Amino acid sequence: MSTSPLLLKKGCLMTTKYTARLGVSALAVFAAAPALAQESPGAEPHRIDDVVVVAQRTLIGAKEPRPIKEVPQTISVVTQEEIQLRNLFTLEEVMLSTPGITVTGVSSEGQTYLSRGFSLNAYLIDGVPLVSYPGTRPDMTVYERAEILRGPSSLFSGAAEPGGAINLVRKRPASHLSVSMAGLAGSWNNYRGELDISGPIAGQDRVKGRFAASAQDSNMFYDHGSRRRYVAYGIVSADLTDDLVLSVGAHHQTYYAPVQTGLPGYVGGGLISVPRSTYLGADWNTMRDRDTLGFAELDWAASDDWRIKFTAQRAHQDSFSNYAYVGNAAVRPGNGWTNQVGYFGDSSSDWTSFDLHAAGQIKAFGREHAVLLGVDHQRRDYEYEEWRHSAFARIDVFNPNNAIPKLSYKPNSGGISQTRQSGLYGSVDLALTSRIKLIAGGRLSWWALHQRDGFTREKPNLTNPQPVRLGPWTKTSMEPSLRPFAAASFALTPAWTIYASYADSLTPQTQRTVDGDMLRPTSGQQWEAGAKGQIFDNRLLLTAAAYQIKQVGRALADPENEGFYVAEGEVLSTGVELEARGRLTENWLVTGGYAYNTNKYDKDPANQDRAFTRISPKHSLKLFTHYTVAGGPLDGLDVGGGLNYSSRTEAGNARAAVSTLVTQGDILTVDGQVGYRINENLTLRLSVGNLFDKVYYQRISGTGRGNYYAEPRNFTLSLRARW
Repeated sequence: MSTSPLLLKKGCLMTTKYTARLGVSALAVFAAAPALAQESPGAEPHRIDDVVVVAQRTLIGAKEPRPIKEVPQTISVVTQEEIQLRNLFTLEEVMLSTPGITVTGVSSEGQTYLSRGFSLNAYLIDGVPLVSYPGTRPDMTVYERAEILRGPSSLFSGAAEPGGAINLVRKRPASHLSVSMAGLAGSWNNYRGELDISGPIAGQDRVKGRFAASAQDSNMFYDHGSRRRYVAYGIVSADLTDDLVLSVGAHHQTYYAPVQTGLPGYVGGGLISVPRSTYLGADWNTMRDRDTLGFAELDWAASDDWRIKFTAQRAHQDSFSNYAYVGNAAVRPGNGWTNQVGYFGDSSSDWTSFDLHAAGQIKAFGREHAVLLGVDHQRRDYEYEEWRHSAFARIDVFNPNNAIPKLSYKPNSGGISQTRQSGLYGSVDLALTSRIKLIAGGRLSWWALHQRDGFTREKPNLTNPQPVRLGPWTKTSMEPSLRPFAAASFALTPAWTIYASYADSLTPQTQRTVDGDMLRPTSGQQWEAGAKGQIFDNRLLLTAAAYQIKQVGRALADPENEGFYVAEGEVLSTGVELEARGRLTENWLVTGGYAYNTNKYDKDPANQDRAFTRISPKHSLKLFTHYTVAGGPLDGLDVGGGLNYSSRTEAGNARAAVSTLVTQGDILTVDGQVGYRINENLTLRLSVGNLFDKVYYQRISGTGRGNYYAEPRNFTLSLRARW
């Protein structure tokens, strides 16, 4: 795909103008906000309605808003309050704060989320699934909260790994005028501005809108590192009738960053010890990613008992990157030279998704039972062209020279792919008694992948790159597959509920059997039992769960037919998770939890009984607390802190001819913050990350590359205003 010369050549100028416009607009709103807030005589200052302390309801795992305590699966909800208190600007930062989640990835700008030993790769927005998330490093400016379900999620997500699903809930218009602004400054010249306005439009109670925007410009703790991100989001909701609401909106994000692939390890295994500022890319490395998503939603209260909702989404992403990165060669203590690969890539993706469902109540046997029926469809069209040169340059890990000359390039490979998925789903909640419920559901899924890869007849070289030629279309499809869900719950008391559930995941495979057929999808079968309770006047939600996941039908090399596969592999994962979210008192917030997980190859001749995902810690603990002083001489002061613990992790292969194993020992880090409410509208806060400046690797991948140091001690000063 072509790239705008104006954007590439004048990106800095455009960025400056964009930031200036946002800043001028923000200052205008800032100055006018107090007057706007007083337009209604005698009105009290209003807060944006959706900012809550404990998310009492969730969309994930239920499709329609439902109390978390009634969903028989493990769910974490990161609310807007926590996002603001902890400066969780991106989805990656939200996931890093969530118990039981591991964040990894070889590319600095790509993230893989792991849960319960498996990939967590199902994405939904407002409960509507997508074939992957349409963007790179999504900013939380658009979203009110993030809902993370751990464990299989095929009932409402479709094809995905059994690790779980992420549902991002958009910000919605408030019924009263609300204005909030924030300015943040931190270590490594990290600057961010935020603006959020919501309320009725032109004094019409039946038409409401919300606009949110942010701009962030930051260097990194490593040499030549920087990131810039600009986000704008708008939504309008109109009450067409008393029972019919139409909402339309869109968001756009532009993101710039110098891509890299981290640090290598030592030949034979082990992580290297170099300054945390070490950067092994070129000083001209760049990536530009632009994402736009629009949506329309029609919500109809058909009766007192039934609701019908239709949502359509359309997204576009274009991405351009040009960078040098370390290859896959380990280094020696006395010789730090390794190769650099030159890369150029230009890609474009389009997403389409819709969801139509009806939810309501039926009466039978003297009780009301909840019923949900729906259909959804997702499609992603992706095309790319690229150039790659493996002998591009050499770099010394211990004394890097990043001033590497650029070389000319032309695309020498490319491809097109189309991924389609459709599903029919339904569930029924049977109230057997006032305390016992049974839930039964299922999804019938269709999935297909069409591909057309690029190739060259001759090996390309720098002086004579070959043009891209596209090969024939290949089709990989899955027979319609039914995936069940079942659960039972028992209300011990009004505050406590115990449950047991069975959930299943569906993951397509592209390998083929000796007969030429595509392998059947893997099935991730989870059995979970747990308890959920709300205490302290429902201010604090406690959850506990034990689970076992067996993924069956994994591809194994056919022992009798080289180059072909059989669907006979199995992986087993077991664990326990504990979590608390909410308030001990009106002024004391606590969030966090503990996760224990073990996983292994249960049926795989080459890896029998070995750990399946060694990058996931066996034990992990993530805690955050925040206390606000009310009354007395310290009135308005608030203090907070966080603690993160992870047990030993490994990556690489110790059984290779030359070991590529790297290990990271137990890690304990502490964060802290102190704030002061200057007045009813203004709050100043200083946050410190990695308080004791612990030196450790946040991501590890092996001895070739993909190993990243965690941030050193860092500071962020924020000023937030709200009317």
